[in-house]
This record gives sequence, structure tokens and C-alpha cells, in this order.
Amino acid sequence: MYQKIIAEQQAILNKLNKQKTILSWTRLVLLIAAIYSFYLMLYNRDGIYGFYALILFVVFLVIVNIYIKKQEKVIYHQTLKKINEDEIAFLDGKFNFDEGKEFLNPQHAFSYDLDLFGRNSIFQFLNRTGTSLGKNKLAASLQEIPTSETISLKQKAVEELSSKTQFRQHFQTLAAIANTTDKENNAIKNWTETQTAKPNKIFSILAIIFPLLLLISIIGSFFDLHPVFDKLTIFVFSLNLFAVGAFTKFILQEIGKGDKIAFSLQQYAKMIRFFNENEFESAYLKQIQEKLKNENVNANEALTELSNIFEKLNTVANLFIFIAFNGTFQYHFWVYKKLQNWKEKNLAFLWDSVSIIGEIEALNSLANFAYNNQEYVYPTITNDKIQFEELGHPLLSKSKRVRNSIDFTNQQFVILTGSNMSGKSTYLRTVGINLVLSYVGAPIDCKSAQVFPLPLWVSMRLTDSLSDSESFFFAEVKRLKQIVTEAEKQQIFVLLDEILKGTNSDDKKSGTVGVIEKLHHLNVLGMIATHDLEVCETTYKYPQSMSNMCFEVEIIDNELHFDYKLKDGVCQNKNATFIMKKMGII
Repeated sequence: MYQKIIAEQQAILNKLNKQKTILSWTRLVLLIAAIYSFYLMLYNRDGIYGFYALILFVVFLVIVNIYIKKQEKVIYHQTLKKINEDEIAFLDGKFNFDEGKEFLNPQHAFSYDLDLFGRNSIFQFLNRTGTSLGKNKLAASLQEIPTSETISLKQKAVEELSSKTQFRQHFQTLAAIANTTDKENNAIKNWTETQTAKPNKIFSILAIIFPLLLLISIIGSFFDLHPVFDKLTIFVFSLNLFAVGAFTKFILQEIGKGDKIAFSLQQYAKMIRFFNENEFESAYLKQIQEKLKNENVNANEALTELSNIFEKLNTVANLFIFIAFNGTFQYHFWVYKKLQNWKEKNLAFLWDSVSIIGEIEALNSLANFAYNNQEYVYPTITNDKIQFEELGHPLLSKSKRVRNSIDFTNQQFVILTGSNMSGKSTYLRTVGINLVLSYVGAPIDCKSAQVFPLPLWVSMRLTDSLSDSESFFFAEVKRLKQIVTEAEKQQIFVLLDEILKGTNSDDKKSGTVGVIEKLHHLNVLGMIATHDLEVCETTYKYPQSMSNMCFEVEIIDNELHFDYKLKDGVCQNKNATFIMKKMGII
């Protein structure tokens, strides 16, 4: 499908580029002809050549306008082509999408430990957003714990969008062309939070009186009623310019607040209009459309109108327009007046409408993920079960991926053992990342799954902090304290990897057992990976709610062999000494 779209877009681009070449030469010929006709008018002192020059120049402007529209089409189809080229590259294992490094947060309950952001992360795997609105929303949704109802609604929305390839790619193309950053969006938000300056009413009076006087003087001059009208025309024209000149400070203040947001608003208007033009079956997408509706306001029309107003205000820097338009009827005053009226009517509606674009983009990214992985399954959302059958890690190659089943229905807590490199940490991340994907409404790589949205806490990638004079051990203890405190408030799901590494073996063993028993008494669900086999004896105290599971390794023909299959019981094999001997260390 991606190859087919690329071929279609290339054919369209070839045709458009030929048309652009013809238009480019045509406008050049017309401009030269217009200039030459103007020269003939001056040389021959014949007004007919001036008429020809005017006609040629008007046609030239029309051709320029057509050329600009063709260029916009070229940009659109180039972008759409690139989107599909990027998807093919992605399926070949090349991640060309934004990795979201700015969202890295070591203090978050699970995102940092599960590597949700950064190079080759799940965020980069999912991200198909073009605006910072979408990027921020996708990042936020990956770090939230929604309600069961919200997850179910999102699943239906993602499933529906995954089947609407044309919709997704058109919306993604508009977003990519918009290519907004936090700077543009902050400018829009800041503008909504500031009041438009209201100038003295005298400006409104002068904006009516002076243009009216100019009209009277022009009529008097045209009918040659009195010589004074000629001088009056020039005088009133100058008064109009003077009045707008005095008013320009208000316009410049408003342009400064807007920070050239016209283009961003135009693209957002296109995206909202396109979204509203489509009919959806899922309740969640219908709810989004309802948010964009208001008894008195149409979101895309309002945004289009606002972007046009800003574009007109920005022409205050164009000397020709400033003199010609303001000298006659104080053009920029009335544009500013229109902006005031727009703000009074639509201001409260603006940022909410713009923000919704981010939600649509985030869903679009998840739907694209679902389309690329059509064999994946949407987990069943329950009230009390977390269970995965043949669960795989989405970032590992499908051909090499080993899938394992785990069920937390009867076993509340799992102690996971295994030799070095056997797959313990990877499996903890497999469970964690698939829980995150389940929470955002995406399908996951499994045969079947049941999930309910428990708050997720992970301790896997803690580091010491020299700036805070904080040791690795203290960082671990702080995270465990956070987990226990949260578990005392509500039921949670935890993933712990070799905790208390920063202390001696006896302390580590007794401390780990103490943590496990504390979490058990607090009714916490989850897993802990450990090398301390004595810790596994804890399950003997709580056989109804705890179990041991492991990954084994075999040494065959003096080589290590990992099958990465999860088994019941405690790990029996070790490989650290074998590896060091094989590498000549000991």
C-alpha cells in the first residue's frame, strides 16, 4: 500500500512540475510584455499601450496566483510521498521519527525506567505527529493512567482510524506541513490570555469622519465643483495617514503578541475542517467533534477568520498597502477593530479548539501503529485481571521475538530469576511497555490479554546524582519509599529489577525480602527480578499469592544457549563464571 501511494504521488508531482514550468515561463513573458508596453506608452505617448500594460499586468498577477496554488499542491504531495517513504523505511528497521528526548524524566513513575522516550524508544516507534500539539499529547498519554471507560473508548477510536488510511495520511500531511513547535503554540496560547488594547474612542470617530470627507472631496473634485476640493482631497488623504500612523502602535503591539501565528492558525483550521467533514462511528471521535461545536461558533471558520485577520494586520509593514489603503479609508484601523470583535466573541473557544488537534494526532499515531501491526490484539478491559497470553516486546524484531504468557489473576506477585543475559530485564520491560500500550488504547503483540488500569511503578534504571550528593543506594531507597507510599493509598502494579544493588549481599537479600513482604501486605501486583535465589524462598510463606518463575540457560558444546522461554520455578543454572573464563578474565 505504501509503495502504491508513493507511485501515485510521484505521478501527480511529475504532472504538477510540468504545469509549474509552463506557468513560470508564462509569468516571465507576461511581466516582460507588461514592462515593454509601459515603455511604449512613455516613448510614444500613447495611452493605448498603458491599457495593454495594465491588462498584461493583471493577467500576470492571475498567473502568479495560480503558480502559488500549484506550489502549495506540490508541497502537499511531496509531504504525502515522504510520509509513505518514511513508513517503508520504518518497516525496514530505520527509525526516522522524533524520539521525544525532551520528555525524559528520571522522576516519573515508569516512563524513564521503561525507556518510553529517546533513541529506539516506544515513543519514536509510535510517533507520527507533525505539530508539537500532537507530540506533547502523545507523550502525555503514554505517561497517564486513564479509567477503564476511557481506554475502551480509545480502543474503538484507534481501531476505526486504523482502517481509514486516506483520512490518517491526509491529516498527517496537513500536520507535517504545519510543522508547528512549542513557540508557535505558546504564542497562540499567550495571545488568548492577553487583552486586546482598546484605543481612545476618538480613533473610531476619525476613522468614519476622515474617509467620509475624502469621499466628498473626491466627488467634488471629479465633478469640478470647486478648486478647493483638489486641495482638500490631498489634505484629508494625509489626515487619514496621520490618524492610522498614530494608531499603529496598537497594531504593532497585537502583532507582537501574535508572533506571526497566521500560518499556524490557517493549517489548524484546515485540519479541524477536514476532521469535522468526516463521519465516525466510535463514540470517542464523535465526542471530539462535539467539543469543536458551539451554538454560535464554527471552529474551523473561526480559526480561518482569525488567521486572515492576522495576515491583514501584518500588511501594516507593506508601504504601498499602508499608504494606498490607509490614506483612503484607514484600512488597518478597521482590521484591528475586526480583531477586537473576534476576540470578544471567540477567545474562550480558541485554545480549546486548537488543543483538540493534538488529541486527534495522538490517536492517528496509535492507529498507524495498529495498521502496521494488524495481527496485534486489543486487550479486554476488566475490573480485576491482568493476564497476557504469548506476549511479545513490540520493539524487538518479529522474526526473533520470543513470546511468553503470564497471569496475575491467582498469583499476585512473581519473583523472577535467571542467569545473566537470560532475558529478565527485557521481560519486565515487555510487561511494562505492553501495559502502557494497553492504557493508551493501542493493540499489543499477544494472543489474548486482559488488563485493568492499575497505576504503574517501575524501578529499573536508577542512577546516582552527583549534583544532589545522592548515592545510588539512596536513589533506590527513595524510589522504593515512593512505591510504598503510593501502595498505601491505592492498589498498584510494580516492576522491580535487582533492587538494592548499592549495598552488601546480606543487606540486599534481607532488604529485598522485606520489600517483597511489605508490598505483599499492601496487596501490590507485579514482578521482581533478582539473582538472589534465597529471596525465592519468600514464596513458600505465601503460596496462594506468590510464585517463582525463571529464564534458564544451557551450555552446549562450550557455548551458551538462551531460549528466552519463561518457566515455572527457580533458576538452576549460572553463567557468570563461565563467561569470564571464556573471555580469559579468570
